[in-house]
Amino acid sequence: MPPLLTVNAVLMCPHAGQVTLIPRQVQVLAQGAPILRLVDLIGAPIVGCTQPPTGATVPCTLVVSPLPGSNSLTVSINGIPALIATATAITNGVPPGVVTVISPGQFVVEG
Repeated sequence: MPPLLTVNAVLMCPHAGQVTLIPRQVQVLAQGAPILRLVDLIGAPIVGCTQPPTGATVPCTLVVSPLPGSNSLTVSINGIPALIATATAITNGVPPGVVTVISPGQFVVEG
């Protein structure tokens, strides 16, 4: 099983923009950091996307939707699936980018 993601995870768009992770729960922790749930990725801001704005392109500024394989099938917190290290998501950039996990933020708890 892949590690669960925490607020210390690093997720980036394909243009080097970093996703700002804001947990909506702070009770369940892994190595002292809140574990992220599927809902924490939706609408997460992206900072530093280097895709230039042109007539045909727009930089990534937020996560639109997680893709299949982003959440644990066995771990949920308050009924909402936890995010795992294989998480990917679509951005609002034009063309849309895919956010990927660079680091899960912890390596102890698996989902």
